Amino acid sequence: MILTADEVVRSLKGSWRLIRREREGLSAFDASVEGFWRSFAAVILAMPAFIIILADQELRAGRFMPGGLFDDVWFVAREAAVFVAPWILFPLLMAGFVRVMGLERRYVGYIVIYNWSGVVAAAIFAVPALLHVLGMATGALAAFYTLAFSIILVQYRWFFACAALGLSWDLAAAVVAVDFLVAVAAGSIIRAFPV
Repeated sequence: MILTADEVVRSLKGSWRLIRREREGLSAFDASVEGFWRSFAAVILAMPAFIIILADQELRAGRFMPGGLFDDVWFVAREAAVFVAPWILFPLLMAGFVRVMGLERRYVGYIVIYNWSGVVAAAIFAVPALLHVLGMATGALAAFYTLAFSIILVQYRWFFACAALGLSWDLAAAVVAVDFLVAVAAGSIIRAFPV
């Protein structure tokens, strides 16, 4: 199953509407079973942002050298695993949550939106990374921008958890907290392996 240009445009427009807290953005996503599986291919659209973020990590680690960027294959593979892990682990955890909460019929639509939100998140976090790599922001300023953009991402994911799953604000906040913890835990475990 291949993403079409129409689906990409519709899904990104829907994501933008959800960032602006417009519930109408929910209707932009293909919430069919086929759309569910295709939404996992959205990670491919996030790869340019991943490369920028990876370059920033190389710079912060003191390994950013012209002509030698991304020479450490194991480092790149490890960071790619960290990047992709939430796309796999969080939907698995959510499958159990929706079953307990009796929200199985809303699961597919929510995960479709969640997967597309990963593209948005990657793009958001690539901005301060790019500014740092280009020397247009110090490491501290880039970190500040990342924190500010994190707040936008948290409210975005909270809003669509409320809207797509029909959750109260506190349960939606718990879902977003679990999402964050999954990403942090997966990153910590994967990065524990030396490169």
